[in-house]
Amino acid sequence: MSRRARLVIGLLSPFILFAVVIAANKSPPVLQIPPRNDVIISGVTVINPESDRFVDYSIVVRAGVIREVRPRKSSDPNPICADCFAIPGLIDAHVHTPPRIAVGNQQLFALLYLAYGVTTVRDVGASEDSVADLAERLNNGRLVGPQMLRCGLVLDGDPPGWPTARVVETAQDGVEVVAQLESQGVDCIKVYNELGIEEFEAISGAARRLGLPLIGHVPHAVGLINVRDFEAQHMTGVPYVSRPRPPIGWDIRNEDVLLLGDAEADRAVDIALRQRVSFTPTLANFKLRLVASDPERFSPTEASEFLPAYWADAWNLIAGHPSSAEEIDLQLKAIPAMRVLVRRAHERGIDVLAGTDTLMPWVVPGEALHLELVELRDALGDVEKALAAATTINGRHLGYGELGVIAPGARADVLLTQTDPTVELAALREWRILFADGRRYDRATIDVWLDDYREYFHGWFQHRIIGPLAAAGTYLFVRG
Repeated sequence: MSRRARLVIGLLSPFILFAVVIAANKSPPVLQIPPRNDVIISGVTVINPESDRFVDYSIVVRAGVIREVRPRKSSDPNPICADCFAIPGLIDAHVHTPPRIAVGNQQLFALLYLAYGVTTVRDVGASEDSVADLAERLNNGRLVGPQMLRCGLVLDGDPPGWPTARVVETAQDGVEVVAQLESQGVDCIKVYNELGIEEFEAISGAARRLGLPLIGHVPHAVGLINVRDFEAQHMTGVPYVSRPRPPIGWDIRNEDVLLLGDAEADRAVDIALRQRVSFTPTLANFKLRLVASDPERFSPTEASEFLPAYWADAWNLIAGHPSSAEEIDLQLKAIPAMRVLVRRAHERGIDVLAGTDTLMPWVVPGEALHLELVELRDALGDVEKALAAATTINGRHLGYGELGVIAPGARADVLLTQTDPTVELAALREWRILFADGRRYDRATIDVWLDDYREYFHGWFQHRIIGPLAAAGTYLFVRG
């Protein structure tokens, strides 16, 4: 944390202490974690998107693991969701977690993920150590929410894109920081824009030796042609195969995407295919940021009503968004161009993962993944292909054989819907029953919990006292 941040927090600390004392009896609602019971989910149509479809099957779950997926037997119990469709729980491959100082928001975000059928998330850039603690509580069944995988600190060069990133100055430093992160139990390593090529190669080699996936922004000094076995976020690197890098502070610019010709795009996709690069485009993120640009023209989404009101102010401080009419128009033109890039990559056999960049302006947890699936449907031209990105494909990258699939040996993450979600994505919003790690959540229960959290965060004390302090603290932690 920077000296300025420490100074401001020092000045705020008496007020924070006063607020905490008053709020002692106003803590966030405590939710009852359901037990992990053995169950047979009978009489459902099992769908592993773009892989399997089995009609009138039963899913046998024991100790949070799927043991059998088989035809329904006459001895099976009555269906808990008659004539329903069963798909794997959704996976968001790109999220960020609010800091602990934003009291109650980590719990709220976790609940919102479940409310939209998301049973696994991957935090791809922690702003503080509390993310590790949160992941441990979620993964050990001590907090209601999804499983959380995490990359730990972002690794960047100088100047770093975020003050919370770890600046890697030498190749040896890169090897050491990867070993340090591995000892802390991370599930992946994330790199960023300004990392040097020697440092990147050292980090890449160290991650490969330790069996840690390497993901992130394609560093501008490295370029798409020099990354291998890499998951690129936001299609970074693609516009810069043949043209100069963007200015410092930029990862991918709208104008560069729009100037990309067919030949350049095909060359970039060919390189990505040869180098085994996959993409997590986060298309909905680019559209949702426009709410911060002009909330009258681009209305906040439905789920934003569950968030504390102070996020609107915090987002204006945390991350950039188009600020002029010209910049807004440029972004609106670039979004369909990005969809074309995604389709080109997918048609060549490159994996496209579903991720949202939650914590960016108006990218609301859970709901944003549904909006990303709509974007991917439009990009890929098919509902089931989009749904596969958030299930089978994400599962293959984040936990092969254990995530994103309904199959023996997989984690018992199952979403039951009344209508077929491979026909219409809207079915996902109307899910009936959710199993996360074998724990059953009914829709009605989740809705009651959401109402409790909405009441908590929209009360006078939270809105007038805790809200401004949390917004200031979040800004200081994230921007330093």
